[in-house]
Amino acid sequence: MKVKYIKKLMISGISITTNNTNEMNEETQKIAPLWEQYDKENIYTKTFNKSNDSSFYGVYSNYTSDLNGDYDVTVGVEVTKPKNAIVIEDERYLVFTKQGELPEVAFKAWEEIWDYFANNSEYERKYTTDFEKYSKEDEIEIYISIK
Repeated sequence: MKVKYIKKLMISGISITTNNTNEMNEETQKIAPLWEQYDKENIYTKTFNKSNDSSFYGVYSNYTSDLNGDYDVTVGVEVTKPKNAIVIEDERYLVFTKQGELPEVAFKAWEEIWDYFANNSEYERKYTTDFEKYSKEDEIEIYISIK
């Protein structure tokens, strides 16, 4: 894990609102179906102003409180213009990297993150905008906004 600053990142795609309680139940989860919809409807090809970066992102934003509240999730790619995009500016992140088979490695990474922040006082989450970056087939980087 390392601290990294993001000066400006714009992500465009499709979004839903959910919470961790919903995501723990297969019948009410929305994130996995959102990824499936992104792929099935070929949203990537319909996205304008894509950057040269071929990574995919899962962005968590508009937190109503903390890990227990609602938040928005956007699945998308980096774009070069802010129209219809989530714009992340001047944020400080703690970056967690994990390798393994998707989607299981993502679940394991989030469990480690929740455990880390529950048992560690070195960094405090901001609950502004967090994101997952998928640039390799078997690796995930999760960026958690910190104070």
